[in-house]
Amino acid sequence: MIFFPFVYEDELLYSILARYHNYSGNENYKTTMDELFGSNNVCATTLFPSRLNELCKRLPTSDGYSTDYLIGNHTLLPYYSPFIPKERFQELKNIITEDDGTALYMKLGKAPSSIKSPDFLRYCPNCLEEDRSINGEVYWHRTHQIEGVKICPKHHVVLIESDVSYSNRKNKHELISLEQVCNKGFKVNDQFEFKHLKYIAEQTYFLLNNNISPLGLNNIKKFYVSRLQQMGLATSSGRVRWIELISRLTQYYGDNLLKELYCFVNIDDQDTWLHKLLRKPKVSCHPLRHILLLGFLNETVSSLVNNINNITYEPFGSGPWLCLNKVAEHFQTPVIDSCVITRDYKSGQPVGTFSCSCGFVFSRKGPDKESEDCYKIGRIKEFGPVWEQKLLELDPMDLSLRKKAEILGVDPMTVKNKLVTNESKTIKKTTISKRDEYRDQWIKLVQDNSKQSVTEIRSINPKIYTWLYRNDREWLNNHYPSSKKQNSNNNERVDWIKRDQDTAKKIEIIVEEILAESNKLIRVTKNEIGRRIGMLSTLDKYIDKMPQTKKVLNENVESLEQFQIRRIKYVASRLRENKTFIKEWELIRVAGLKKEYVEKYRGLIEQEVSVIN
Repeated sequence: MIFFPFVYEDELLYSILARYHNYSGNENYKTTMDELFGSNNVCATTLFPSRLNELCKRLPTSDGYSTDYLIGNHTLLPYYSPFIPKERFQELKNIITEDDGTALYMKLGKAPSSIKSPDFLRYCPNCLEEDRSINGEVYWHRTHQIEGVKICPKHHVVLIESDVSYSNRKNKHELISLEQVCNKGFKVNDQFEFKHLKYIAEQTYFLLNNNISPLGLNNIKKFYVSRLQQMGLATSSGRVRWIELISRLTQYYGDNLLKELYCFVNIDDQDTWLHKLLRKPKVSCHPLRHILLLGFLNETVSSLVNNINNITYEPFGSGPWLCLNKVAEHFQTPVIDSCVITRDYKSGQPVGTFSCSCGFVFSRKGPDKESEDCYKIGRIKEFGPVWEQKLLELDPMDLSLRKKAEILGVDPMTVKNKLVTNESKTIKKTTISKRDEYRDQWIKLVQDNSKQSVTEIRSINPKIYTWLYRNDREWLNNHYPSSKKQNSNNNERVDWIKRDQDTAKKIEIIVEEILAESNKLIRVTKNEIGRRIGMLSTLDKYIDKMPQTKKVLNENVESLEQFQIRRIKYVASRLRENKTFIKEWELIRVAGLKKEYVEKYRGLIEQEVSVIN
C-alpha cells in the first residue's frame, strides 16, 4: 500500500477503511478489501473488524499503526474490556487480530443478549459541521454507534440515523463513508430522559477513549454492593434488598427509557440483569447495564476505576474512633480500633458498636452524616471497669443524682438503676456463699449423726436448719436422714395451701435450672417440670387446687415458638464464643432448624448472624 488515510480521534475503523476506498478510486469493494487484507473474502464489518495483523502488515511503515493502537482507539473492544474477565479480553484481541471474527459476537455475549443493536449507523449534526470545518471531511464516530447512546456526548444533541445498515447489508464488502449519507434524528421524550441519555453517552465515550484493563467481575460486584449499602439498599452483610432496589431504579430512569434501552426490570423476576450484576458473577453483562447501575448509584466509570480497590463499607468513617466514656482519661480521643457494623432489624440502618480498651462499649445508628455524629451515643452496652469504679467512688458522696449523672455522662435513671443492680449482685453473691456454707454444715451434721432423727439433728444446730428451711427448702427435703425419707409417706390430710406454695417455689427453681443447662437445650414444659420435681401426676390431676402453682406454670412454660427463638439466640451465642463471624447456614445447621422455622424466623437469624464479636 502506497498510502493510508490519516485517522481521527474516536473514528470507527470501518470509517477509516471507507475513506481509503473513496481515496483509492477503486470501483469494486472487493479490490479494496484485497489491498487492505490480502483477500477479497474479508467482510466489511461496521463495528468489529478482523485480521488486523494482515492489515497492519500492509500499511506504510511511516504511519506506525499497530494492532494494539487500532484496537484501543478505533474499535469497540475498550467499551467491553473493564467488564469481562482478563482471559476473555485476550481471546477477543486474538480473534480481532488473527481470525475471521466469526466467534467474536458469541465471546462478547452479544449473540444471546436481550439488548438490541441499532439498525443503522448514526452521526451528530454538530460533529459533522465541526469535523468538516477542522478536517475538511467527516467520519463515523465510534461513540455514536454504541447501544444506548442516542445523544452526542460532546454537543449534547440528538443523534441522526443514517441509512447505512448496522449489520444486515446486501453487499458484505460494502464500505460507505459518512460523506455519502444523511437522514433523520431520534425522538427524545423530555428533559428527564435527555439527562440520562447524556450521561450514558458521556460514560460510553469515556470507556472507548481510556483503554481500561479488565477490572475483575467480583471486584466490580463488591463496589456496587458497597454503594448500595451506603444507600440503605443492601444490608451490612451484603444482602441486597431487591424489591426496594428495583423499585427505586425503575423510578430513577422511568419505565419507558428502560424499555427503549432493552433494560426493563420486572420486580417479580428473580433472574434479571441486576441480579446477574450483583450476585456472584458467573456471566458478563452488557456495558450499558453497568452504566445504568453506575448512574443510579451516582457514580461514573471513572469513579469505578479509581475506587475499585477501595470498596470497604464505612458508614462511620475509618478508625480509630472516639471513646465517649466521660470518666476516662482519653475521653473524646480517637483510641478505639474496633467498630463492628450490624444493621437495625426494623429500619435496616447500619449500627456501629464501638469497643474501647477501658471496657466502655457503645453503639449508634448510622450512617454518620455530619461531623458531630461521631460524638453521639445511641446505647451503652458495657460500662467497663473504669466507669464502674467511678460510680462506686461517687455513690457515698453527698451529691445529687443529677450531678452524679452529669459526671458519669449518663442520665440520672441510669445511675439509679446501676446502683440498685450492683446492690442486688452483692446481696445475691452473699446469699449464695452463705447457702453453700450452710449446706456443707448440714451434710456434716447428718453424716455425724446418721442414727438420729431430724428433730434431734435440728436441735444440735437450729440456726442451720431454720436458714435452710426458709431459703433452700427443696435441697433440705432431699438431704434428710434416711429414716426421714422412709417415714415420709403418711396418711395425714393434705394441706393444699402449703403444698401450693411449696410446689410454686420448686417450679421456679427448676425453671431456672432448665434455662441454665448448657449441655442440651430443653424446652420448658409442664411435663418436664413435673418429671423433675416428681409431681407429674399431681400437676395433671390437682392443678386446680393449686392456683399459685398454676400461675407460675403459665408464666414459665414455653410455647414452641418461644423455644425456637431461645434456641436460635443460644446457638448463635455459643458459636460466637469461638469465632468472630458466624455464617447463616452454620447457625441453621447447629440449631437443627426445620425448613419452615428457617423461613419463619429469617429476620432473627439474619440479626444474630450480623452480630460480630
